[in-house]
Amino acid sequence: MSKLKRLVFLLFLVFMTFGCAKPTFRIAPPPEPTTQIETADFAEEIMSSLLAVKFNMNAGIIGSGILIEIDGLPYMMTALHVIDHMVDANQGFKEVACHVNTYTGKEDCADILLGPGFEHMVHIDQGTDAALVPLNRFPVGSQAAQMVEPGYDFRIGEEIWVVGCPTGAPNIVTRGILSGFTPGRGFSGALFTDSDVWFGTSGGGVFLSTGEYVGYIRAMAGSRTPNGREIAEGLNIFSPLPEGWGLQGHVERN
Repeated sequence: MSKLKRLVFLLFLVFMTFGCAKPTFRIAPPPEPTTQIETADFAEEIMSSLLAVKFNMNAGIIGSGILIEIDGLPYMMTALHVIDHMVDANQGFKEVACHVNTYTGKEDCADILLGPGFEHMVHIDQGTDAALVPLNRFPVGSQAAQMVEPGYDFRIGEEIWVVGCPTGAPNIVTRGILSGFTPGRGFSGALFTDSDVWFGTSGGGVFLSTGEYVGYIRAMAGSRTPNGREIAEGLNIFSPLPEGWGLQGHVERN
C-alpha cells in the first residue's frame, strides 16, 4: 500500500473514531429548592403586625403603624406626624388602627386611646418623630411584632424589609438594604434605605431578614429635612426603635 493510501486510510479511521463517538454530557446538579414560598410566608408574617391608621372606620387610610405588645397590652408604634393632629386635638377614641386581611380585604379596627386617662400610656418624641400609643384591643387576625434586641448594631448593606400602606393601599411589602446613616442632616439618629416607600408608608415597619422589627419609616425620597435640605433621590429615611419605652414581646391574636 502506497504511503498516500496509508495516510488516507489512517485519516478515515480517525474520522470514524471521533466523528461517531457519542458526545459527553454533564448532568447539572438539581436546582436549589425555590425560596418563593419561604419569602411569601415571611412577608405574610411581618404584614400581620401592620396597622392602617384612619380617622374613623369609614375614612381612607392616612398612614401606617405596627402592632406591639407591652405587659400584655396592645400598642401601636408609628411616626408622630401620622397622628400629631390627634395628639394636639386630644380627640380620644375617634381615630382607629385597622388590621386588613391581605387576600379578602376584611378589616378589624381598634380604637387609638388618646383621651383623658391615657396620657401615662402615650410616648412621643418630636426629635425622632416617634409615637407609641395604646389601643383598646388587639385587632382580629393581627400578630404583635417581634422586637429586635436593644442596642442592635446596624450594618450598611444588610437586607431590610418595609411594610406599610402607600397611597392608602394596605399590606404593601418592599425589600432593600440599609444604605447609610444620616448624621448632621436634620434627621438625628435616622438611617437611609433604598427600599421603596410613598405617601402613607409613614409609620410603617422596618424589619430585618430575621423577621425582627427594628424601626419605623419617617420620610420618603424627595422630602426635605427640617432645615430645608433635600434628601437624595431614591433614599428614604427610617429611625431605630426608641430605647427605654418598654418595646418588647410577641403575641398572636385570633
